[in-house]
Amino acid sequence: MVSHGNIDSFANMLFGDRRLAAQRYHRVFSEDIYDQDWWTATQDPGKRAYERYLRLLPRLSAVETASNLRELVTLHEQATVVDPHLGALLTVQVNLVLGTLLEQKSPAGEVAALLTELLEGRAVGAYVLTEVGHGSDLNNLETTAEFDPADGGGFILHTPTDTAIKFMPTTAPPPVPGVSRFGIVFARLVVAGVSRGVYPFLVRLVDADGQVRPGITIRRLPEKPGLGMDNALTRFDHVRLTRECLLSHTGTRIDEDGTVSSPIPRDNQVWRAISRVRVGRLCISAMAAAVSRAALSIAVRHSAQRDIASMAGGRVKLLDVPAHHARLLDAVADTYIVSAAVETAIDAFTDGIGEHIDEQGPELTDLVALTKYFATSTALQVSNEVRDRLGAQGTFAHNKIVEYRALRDAAATAEGDSYVIGLLAAYRRLSAPDEWTASARDDLGPCDIDTPADWLVWLGARADYLQHTTLEIYAKSTGDRQTRWDSVYDVALAAADAQLAYRAARTMADRASRLPSGPREVAEQVLTLFAVNQCHTHGADLLPDGPFPKTSRSLRDMRSRLHELLAPHLTELVEAFELGSGSLHTVYDSDTYVAQCANALRLSA
Repeated sequence: MVSHGNIDSFANMLFGDRRLAAQRYHRVFSEDIYDQDWWTATQDPGKRAYERYLRLLPRLSAVETASNLRELVTLHEQATVVDPHLGALLTVQVNLVLGTLLEQKSPAGEVAALLTELLEGRAVGAYVLTEVGHGSDLNNLETTAEFDPADGGGFILHTPTDTAIKFMPTTAPPPVPGVSRFGIVFARLVVAGVSRGVYPFLVRLVDADGQVRPGITIRRLPEKPGLGMDNALTRFDHVRLTRECLLSHTGTRIDEDGTVSSPIPRDNQVWRAISRVRVGRLCISAMAAAVSRAALSIAVRHSAQRDIASMAGGRVKLLDVPAHHARLLDAVADTYIVSAAVETAIDAFTDGIGEHIDEQGPELTDLVALTKYFATSTALQVSNEVRDRLGAQGTFAHNKIVEYRALRDAAATAEGDSYVIGLLAAYRRLSAPDEWTASARDDLGPCDIDTPADWLVWLGARADYLQHTTLEIYAKSTGDRQTRWDSVYDVALAAADAQLAYRAARTMADRASRLPSGPREVAEQVLTLFAVNQCHTHGADLLPDGPFPKTSRSLRDMRSRLHELLAPHLTELVEAFELGSGSLHTVYDSDTYVAQCANALRLSA
C-alpha cells in the first residue's frame, strides 16, 4: 500500500526548498498547450519547442528566473520532463543568452535593443562558442574580432581558418516566422595586432524574414536523431560590429586610442568570459537527473500495468517480479543519490556567491563539472535500463525514453563534454591533499543492511584511498606533464567520482536524518543499496590493499535482502518525484495502455 506520508517525506528530502517551485512549474506544464496525443506525436518537435517557448516566455518573469539559480534549475528540470526539446532550448535562451546579456553593465544601444527583442519574443539567440577545431579547447579559439578605430571605432569579426568555423551552436534561421536570430559570438579580441583574450561579441545573424546577414554563412547541420535542434556551421567574413557589441561582465571597453579598460581578469580569463557556462552545467546536471526520475516514473507505471505468465500458473504483475523490480530499485538508488549530488552543487554554488567566493574559481568549477559528469553518466545507465525494462514499448517516441536518451546524449556534450571536464577536474585534484592513512582501513565498522552510517564511512574511505593511489602513482611516474597524466588519468577520475558520490551520499544521509522514523528507514535502505552496489561494481578498484568493507554476508545476499525490503516502497519512492500524468503524457497515463490501444483502433474504424 502506498503511503502518501512517505511520498511527502521523500519529496522533501529530494527537493528541499525547491519543491514549491517544482510544483508551480508542474502546474504550468500540465496545461493543454503542452499536452500530447501519443498516437499523433508531432513530426517537427524542434519547431514545436520554439512555439512552446514563445508562449511560455511572457509567463516566465524571465529576468528574475535567469537571475535566481534555484528557480532557473527548477524550470529546466520541469520543462525537460514534459518536452526534452523545450528543455534544451531553454538552456540556450534563458541561461546562456539572456543570462549573459543581463550581466552587462548598463546595457545600451544594440545590447539594450536585442535584450528587449529577446524578452518580447521577437528574437532568439545563440551561444556561438565552439569551433570545428576547438571544442573544450577554448583557450585556443581562432575566430578573431580585431579592433578597427575607423568610423568611430568597432570590430571586424572574421573566421581566419577552416578550423575556426563555428560548429554546433544553434545559429540557423528560427523555425517560426517573424523571429530574428542573433548570436553571442566568442572571438579573440585583437587590439593593435595583440590578442587580449577571448571575449563575447553581440552579432545579428538572421533577420526576421529568414535572411542571413551579409558576411555570414550558415549551414544547418544534418539531423540529430531524437532531439530537434537547429545546430549549424557558421563562418564570418570580415563582419563589422559596433564598439558596443563587445560584451563583458566587467564592463570592458576599447577607448579611441586602443586602450583596453576594465578587462576581464587574466587569471582563468576564458572561463570568466563564459561565466554562464557554469550555471549551464548545473542546469544540465539537473536536467540529467530529471531524465532519470522521469524514465523511472514511466517504467514503474508500465510494470504496474503489464502482467506476464507466472511459472507457477496464472499471471503476475511485472512490478511483483524480482528480476524486474530489482533492476529498477538499483536505478532508483542511483537516481536518489544523483539528485542529492545536484542539490549539493546548487547549495555550494549559492552559498559561495553569498559568501563572495569566486564562482569562477577551481573549487566551484570542479564541483559543478564533476556533478555534470556524475549526473549524465547516471542518466545514461538509468535510461538504458528503463528502455530495456519497457521492452517494445521503450522503442516508441511517444513513451519518451528515446527522447530522454537523446537529451542525455546532447547534455553530455553541451556546456563542455562531461568526460573531458571530469578529467580536467580530476587533474586539478592532483594538488589536493592525501588524507588516507592505513589505520582508516582498520577503523571501518562492520557493514550490513542496517548500518547506513558505516557504509557512509566506507564511501569516504574509498574516496580517500583512490585519491591516495592517484597521488602515489603520479609521484612515481616520469616524463613530461602529459605523459605523467596519461599514466594516472583513469584512477584520478575514479577518485574524483568517488569523492562526489560520497559527498552526495552525505547530503542524502543528512536530509534523511530529519525524516520521521518510517520514511527515514526506507531512505537509509536506499542509501545502503547504493553503497552496496558501488562496492559490487567498483570493488576491484580497491585491490590489493584498499578499504574493502567488513561484512558477515556476501554482497549478493545484502543486495537481495535490500531489494526485498524496498520492493513494497518502489511505487512511493518513484511517486515522490512528483511527475504526475500531466507532465509525462505517455501511454500509461489516465487509463491502461491496453485500453488506449483498443480505443485507438475504434477511433480509426
